Order: sequence, then C-alpha cells, then structure tokens
Amino acid sequence: MKKRGVYILFLIFILHHTAFDQLLKLPALVVHYQEHHARNSELSVMGFLCMHYWGQDDNDNDDERDMQLPYKTVDIHTLHHSFIPLAKVMAVKQQTYHEITIHYPALKDNYLPEPALTSPFRPPKA
Repeated sequence: MKKRGVYILFLIFILHHTAFDQLLKLPALVVHYQEHHARNSELSVMGFLCMHYWGQDDNDNDDERDMQLPYKTVDIHTLHHSFIPLAKVMAVKQQTYHEITIHYPALKDNYLPEPALTSPFRPPKA
C-alpha cells in the first residue's frame, strides 16, 4: 500500500510540474496532420513533426492553426524548488514513569550540500 501511495504522489508531482495540459491538444495535432497529408500524400508523420517543430514550415498561411499544436506555446505559472532540509540527529528524552528515548534517523551527510562549497564567497583553491 505504501508503494502505491508513493507512486500516486510521484505521478501527481510529475503531472503538476510538467505541461500536462498540452497533451489535451493531441487531437488538434492529428487533425492538422490529416490536413497536411490530404495536400501532400507523400508527407510522413516524422516529416510533419520535423516541419512544425524543428524545421521551416511551409508558407501555407496556417500559422494561427500551427500555434494551436501541442507544445508550441507553454505557459509556466509557477516555479517550485525541491530541497533537502539540513537535519541532524536529534534525541528527545521525556521523564515519566519510565524513560522514553526517541531517536530520529539522520539524513546521510553525503547527500546534504556542503555550506562552504555552495557559498559564493569561498577561499581560493590551490
């Protein structure tokens, strides 16, 4: 059950940080390819994609239609940063009827950024 929850959270994270709404424009891509294929029956799918995304588009006066294709324009509304908090081992002791000691696991130090290396003002290297 925990794995499934992690996969769901990962999927939500990926979909939130990508332009997933552009995939909803895929039917427009198929229809536009069919229009071009009707004009030129020798046009392949790869040729169509190269023409619209990587190369020079034909002068067929459909620039407005071309801009409706997926991933031609992408809106980025927010910018999120993921970070690892700088945490160390912390032991909490509580005196009651009997002693309870809670040990929190420490993050591995080799995964934490070194403050001296990430500082813009650091000593010169020899």
